[in-house]
Amino acid sequence: MSWRFWMLAAALSSVSSCGLFGGGEPREGGGSNTPVASASYEQTLQSWVDASEQDLVASWGVPDRSQRLSDGTEALEYRRLDHDGKLLCSTLFTADGAGTIRRWAYRGSDCRAPRLGDYGKS
Repeated sequence: MSWRFWMLAAALSSVSSCGLFGGGEPREGGGSNTPVASASYEQTLQSWVDASEQDLVASWGVPDRSQRLSDGTEALEYRRLDHDGKLLCSTLFTADGAGTIRRWAYRGSDCRAPRLGDYGKS
């Protein structure tokens, strides 16, 4: 998942009409199998669009991975694992050069808004 996810993020970070990132567009992968949970999670992610990267980090914690992309944007990945280290959810935010969240994507079978201890344990 990791290198493909990052390659996809880099390739599509400047493409706004692809439908894989934020703006309420369809999520990458499947997200949660529960439609209400997916809608709720997407609403949470959408609430971060136009917010600052600093505010996201203050709320969600330091991302598990971040990378400055060639176009000047920043990709921030949050991962949630089960007790055995199996990936439950990976959420990717993309911030523009000014540090404003512009897009999001997620994949996984158990995605939800962060709770204390959910993220940052990869």
